[in-house]
Amino acid sequence: MNERTFKWELTQGLVLELVSLDKEARRDFFKNLPIENVPMGSLMDTSKVEVDDIGQVTFTVTPQEFHYNPLGTVHGGLAATMLDSCNSISANCQLDKGLLTMTTDIRVNYLRPMTVTTGEVTASAEIEKIGRRVIFVTGTLRDKDGKVYATANSTEIIVEFPPK
Repeated sequence: MNERTFKWELTQGLVLELVSLDKEARRDFFKNLPIENVPMGSLMDTSKVEVDDIGQVTFTVTPQEFHYNPLGTVHGGLAATMLDSCNSISANCQLDKGLLTMTTDIRVNYLRPMTVTTGEVTASAEIEKIGRRVIFVTGTLRDKDGKVYATANSTEIIVEFPPK
């Protein structure tokens, strides 16, 4: 039997801190947020999060056996989680104070299976369009050679926080 333990240290008040920041400060917030403070990042074993100058985000993970489904390949939930995370945070990096985004829908296309031999993969997001109420984002999951394993299109609704 295999066993895996993971740890995280969830910092209280992160949402309130985030919504108090403008676009540039949000980018710094996510650049400097330790992945061990994000329970899902720790659970998925995310190794790196990067944010570029325009707020588009990449998440990196190396598929492991604990990511496997019963068929002996990486469960699609890993790709979906990585893509949803990078898309959503990229959208949040486009907003100013008092606003947040939440994923309203995501469509993931799985193009090829991943295994432990796939090696490190990176999910990257690209903002397609910023509207008044929604942001459209496309994410791509690639290996180090640029081979695409999955893509995702998501719609991120813009909400006021705290709600009025």
